[in-house]
Amino acid sequence: MLSIEAFSTPIFPAAMPLHSSFQRHGHLLHSYPPLNNHRQSPKTLSSSTFTNQDTDPIFNYDEESRCHVITVPSFLPNTQINDDFPYPSPLHKIHVFPLLSTEETSHLLALARNHANENKSWNQQDSSRHVSYPTVDFAIDESAEISEYLGNNGIKFQERIFGALSDAFDVDADDLSFLDLFCASYEAADGGGLLTDEEGRDTMDRLEFHRDGSLLSFTVLLTPPEGFEGGGTIFDALRDVHIDGTVPILKSPGTINPPEAGFATLHSGKLLHGGHVVTKGQRVVLVGFVSVDERNTRDGALGDATKEWGRNDVRLFWDRRRLSLLKKQQREGNNQSQPTWRIKNWRYLPKDTSERRSEKNEGRSYFGPHSIIPHKVLESIERRASQESIRKRRLITEDKMLREILLPRNERGEKVNMQMGEWKEVEFDMDGLILGWEEGNEGAN
Repeated sequence: MLSIEAFSTPIFPAAMPLHSSFQRHGHLLHSYPPLNNHRQSPKTLSSSTFTNQDTDPIFNYDEESRCHVITVPSFLPNTQINDDFPYPSPLHKIHVFPLLSTEETSHLLALARNHANENKSWNQQDSSRHVSYPTVDFAIDESAEISEYLGNNGIKFQERIFGALSDAFDVDADDLSFLDLFCASYEAADGGGLLTDEEGRDTMDRLEFHRDGSLLSFTVLLTPPEGFEGGGTIFDALRDVHIDGTVPILKSPGTINPPEAGFATLHSGKLLHGGHVVTKGQRVVLVGFVSVDERNTRDGALGDATKEWGRNDVRLFWDRRRLSLLKKQQREGNNQSQPTWRIKNWRYLPKDTSERRSEKNEGRSYFGPHSIIPHKVLESIERRASQESIRKRRLITEDKMLREILLPRNERGEKVNMQMGEWKEVEFDMDGLILGWEEGNEGAN
């Protein structure tokens, strides 16, 4: 299922604002067991050759709460480990647990299907909101009925999911906000009784590897597992884990499949992940991207990681150039293992003159019209762009970022409480209406 794009790191852009029923301020309360205390029944799973044996992924399950926690392995070499940023951080953990009751899930699925059928929302991919990786979905704020059901007059979904995210990742619930909330559909390519070419529907059965635009993300499974085959959320960091059947929610290759509808999967949106292929039926999920107030995050951590991931894109770019030139020359009869790659920018380099060498004491350029890139350099380009090398660098960078981006509680800044005011007309002048900010009015919260 991997393509060249799977090794780059485009992220989702910010989406449209959510329905007003999701705008809520203040501390959010929750009544279910804290996720970060689920340390019962640990299992260590064998993993990738990239990892150290001491940091293989660990699975924890709490029978009473039915909460599963999978800690992804460490990929950071010992030479790069900094004791100030210990492993595992909260962001190394993936939490799977029951969030919605059977009745709530069934009702929400019915509302979603009714809205999708009436508006043909699941008939085409939406590239207006998710530019890099379009999904077949609709935004929750497009449905007043669903927004009302999820809101404070309904099942108080935001309060529950933010409370769960707060427990799982040690971030205050009132530091969280929705970047996007949508309902996505994945259908088997062969139809499974749901998809036919004659209908002209542009649906999808999977989603390639990507990173979300948010630090935290979640999915809630709405369709019962018996209604489809395949599917689940696949994580690159879990792809090499040996599946021996002892962890029932973890399937090959590194895919997490919740056991029942209504289960939520919480994870960092910066973990490289995707939607595994659905081979039969339809899988419907409620997906959320959740922003974390910047007072909780370390400046530069995400930027440094993005630069490293971008360097992988550069490696792939130059290797594609190398391959293109090699194929062209092979068609012309050149059967060498590497192409003859002439350096075309030699004319822009300083010329080798006696003045530069004797009077200015400057170095000289040996490049000329017949200069070529040495084969050893081309072999290095090929080697550094191999899938194994790219993936190793990507996982190391990901691991480092997960360790560093969240600040310890004692280093986080003060909360900023924004007061609501109102814009009022205060005076006229020759330039027209001047507006001012009025504070302390009765409507302030």
